[in-house]
Amino acid sequence: MSDDHKEKVLITGANGFVGSRLCRRMIADGYRVIAGVREGCDATYLIDQDVEYRFGDITHPETLPEMVSGMDYIIHNAGVVKATRQALYYEVNQIGTRNLLNAASALNDLKKFILISSAAAAGPSKPDQPKTESMPAEPITAYGRSKAAGEREILAVADKINSVIIRPPAIYGPGDKEMYAFFNIVNNRIIPYLGSLKRRIQLVHVDDLAAGVSAALRAQTESGSIYFIGENRSYSFSELVKLLHGAVGRAGIPIYIPGWLVRMIAHLSERTMRMFGKVPMFTVEKADEILGDWEISIEKARNDLGFESKIPFAEGALETTYWYREEGWL
Repeated sequence: MSDDHKEKVLITGANGFVGSRLCRRMIADGYRVIAGVREGCDATYLIDQDVEYRFGDITHPETLPEMVSGMDYIIHNAGVVKATRQALYYEVNQIGTRNLLNAASALNDLKKFILISSAAAAGPSKPDQPKTESMPAEPITAYGRSKAAGEREILAVADKINSVIIRPPAIYGPGDKEMYAFFNIVNNRIIPYLGSLKRRIQLVHVDDLAAGVSAALRAQTESGSIYFIGENRSYSFSELVKLLHGAVGRAGIPIYIPGWLVRMIAHLSERTMRMFGKVPMFTVEKADEILGDWEISIEKARNDLGFESKIPFAEGALETTYWYREEGWL
């Protein structure tokens, strides 16, 4: 099929770790993929991918009508994960989403708008009670609150724009820079045990996430539906550390840091940084996020989308370690 006859999907934030894998998946699925990126961005992850570029910035609404023009689908993946000032989370993750929705509302033939949100928007789970989509959102960080605010922007126009919200937990895989720190710590022969070793954590390999988004794009879903997309099981923190240690393949020194000490370090970090007029990156909120249970149920995605994760953490961690070493990161 010629490109002119393929359905067009715009992926915002296409040049990043997740966005580039979404592009790869959508190309494999037979879509004509439009990479929505900012001018001058680093597009290294898109090298050798058959994508077309359209430039725009979700914080500058005047750039968006041209970017979204003619799209059949929009996957809104652009966002801010780290920020030196809290307002930036909302400017990008909430207002940026609103700006893109406003531009999309002018499209007569848009079939679906998918927001890549985060499990952080829902907040941590309680012990032995995986989070479900029907539970109230209880985010505990500025990032999580901004993603929840972005979700509300979607829900406010769900009667006008056919939409789906995807909530992944922590995402990892080849090319990831966020989880890299944990791989690097273990590679340096340190095995950190933070807080309770029994708390449950769920992750998702980036290719499983892309498969879940692909399923959501194709499925007949109710507008405004929310789906957790993750591995089909959780791990205790102790299990995760052991699997990571096995993937890296180096003996290490276990260091046990109780939760109260992690919070104390975060509190001191906040006070010290503010004393010098700087925005703290390691806060008590962040400590609570690290120490929390993050267990989700993918039952709704399984039932509605036919989604099943394919990559267990043991396998994905090995693949990711190999990539880091090939690239000289480890």
